[in-house]
Amino acid sequence: MSNNNSGDIAAIFDLDGTLYTGHITLGLAEHHRTHRVKRLELYTFMLTHMPIWWLQRLGLVSKMTSHSIWARDLSWTVRGWTEDEAKGAFQWLAEQYVLPKVRPEVMARLRAHQDAGNRVILVSGTFSPLLREIGHQLGVRETVGTPIVRKNGRYTGGSEIPVCQGQHKVTRLEEYLRGTRDINWSESFAYADSQSDIPLLEAVGFPTAVVPDAFLESYAKEKGWEILQ
Repeated sequence: MSNNNSGDIAAIFDLDGTLYTGHITLGLAEHHRTHRVKRLELYTFMLTHMPIWWLQRLGLVSKMTSHSIWARDLSWTVRGWTEDEAKGAFQWLAEQYVLPKVRPEVMARLRAHQDAGNRVILVSGTFSPLLREIGHQLGVRETVGTPIVRKNGRYTGGSEIPVCQGQHKVTRLEEYLRGTRDINWSESFAYADSQSDIPLLEAVGFPTAVVPDAFLESYAKEKGWEILQ
C-alpha cells in the first residue's frame, strides 16, 4: 500500500482467533442447532468441507486455500433467507456467541485506538452483513468482509469473489478505502492471528500477532513484531 504521511492512522483488527476466541463457523452451527433452522444447509456445508480441513491438517492443502474455500462457501448456511430473516440470526451470533468470547486485552487495544482517534476497521473473511452486525455490537462502524449474493431479496448461498482472506484482505480493504481520506500506513496498526494474515500485517508500520499460529509466531519473531499471547 502506498503511504501518505499526512493521512489518518488506522487500526485494523482480524476477527476469528484475534478479537475473540471462537470461530464464526462454529457460531453459526451453534445458532442453527439451537434454533432448529437451516440444519440441512449447515450439515451439507460441514459434511462437504470437513475433508478440506483434514487435507489441511495432513499438509496436502494449504491453510490459505482451506480458509478461502470455507469463507467462500459459508454463505450456504444462510441460503434462502431474506435480509430481515438473517438479521435476527446475526444479532444472536454477535450478542450470544462473539461478545462473550472477546479477548479483553485485544478489546482494550481497540478501545485505546478509538480513544486516540484512530480509524478502527474490522477486516475478516466473515460475510459482510454478519460482520457489520458484529461491528455494531462492538461499537465499530467500519467493517470489511466477504460480500454475499442476494437475488430477488434472498441470499443465494453465493459469495462475491475474491473472498476477504490472505492477500485479498488487503485488496478488499483497499477497495473499501478508495475515495475516502488517505491512510498513513507507516503509522498504522494491525492485529491478526494466522499465517494467512501476513499480507495484512505487512501493510502497516505496527503489526501485532495475537495468539499466533506456529508459522506466524516464528515469522513475527524473525521480523521483530509484537506478539500478544
